[in-house]
Amino acid sequence: MLYLLHGENELQRREALAEIIEQSGLTPDFRDMNTEILEGAVSPGDLRGACSVMPFLGEARIVIARDLLSKARGKTAQEFVAVLSDVSPTTHLIFDESKTLPKRHAIFTKAKDVGVRVRHFELPDARVLPSWVQRRTQSYGGRIEGRAAGLLAQNIGGDLRLLDQEIRKLLLYVGDRKEIVVEDVRVMVPYVQSADVIFQMVDALGQRDGRRALSYLHRLLDVGEHPLGIFGMVVRQFRMLIQIRWLIDRHHTQQQITSRLKLHPYVVKKVCAQADRFTPAQLRKAYRLLAEMDLAIKHGEIPADMALDLLVAKLTAL
Repeated sequence: MLYLLHGENELQRREALAEIIEQSGLTPDFRDMNTEILEGAVSPGDLRGACSVMPFLGEARIVIARDLLSKARGKTAQEFVAVLSDVSPTTHLIFDESKTLPKRHAIFTKAKDVGVRVRHFELPDARVLPSWVQRRTQSYGGRIEGRAAGLLAQNIGGDLRLLDQEIRKLLLYVGDRKEIVVEDVRVMVPYVQSADVIFQMVDALGQRDGRRALSYLHRLLDVGEHPLGIFGMVVRQFRMLIQIRWLIDRHHTQQQITSRLKLHPYVVKKVCAQADRFTPAQLRKAYRLLAEMDLAIKHGEIPADMALDLLVAKLTAL
């Protein structure tokens, strides 16, 4: 069996890969010794050789080729595709590509000739992300009301692994009720509880208002947010600011930014307003400062809560 799994939606691409492996007919006892993963510096000859090896104490063998097609160029790409004609009948060859392959790629012409099963896993657009949340919840046997799905999508964005994790956590929380409502999301998802305060804190940083920024910081600490969690949210906020500032300076509209970064339109609107408070040079300095603080915390040079206070002081002095 020949497969091509491609696209940026890593969560569902990996689930499809696990399903193929499960249906391969290999028992768990012999699965590891009959599975070969090819990635990095792999030649077409390496791939051909791996696909010619006979199974060991089993009826099938699995070869997973990671990101070979998207990285190969010219003649090498053609040679990888040519291997498809010579794969042993006992080998399941799976091309696992973390990027969407262009429609003109030679693999798609070859797929029709040799019967490659192609599945594309694209990230859902921010506008349809709430629908994705609802379908994902249904796949676990639960339900989530529309407003709750929208709130979850708005505050977490396109990180599908994190969305999936929060959906499963919420379903455990609601138990036999099996329906997630807005209040459940507000209670159980820390990003929703703290997102507005983080926005206000970054607004205060942009206005160089250290006293107000510290007030928001300690409000988060007082309600039980872990210092490292707060630090992570601040890093995420400045990462979005840098990306959006860069796109604004290149004359992208909010709609284009929303589509490119896979963020909720509401989040893009708020971050665009914040981005006007920082120059690109200030944002670069801020991100370097965040990196330095991250290392200092991880190396035990400074406690996380003290690092946050110091961070506010330094960011407001940029």
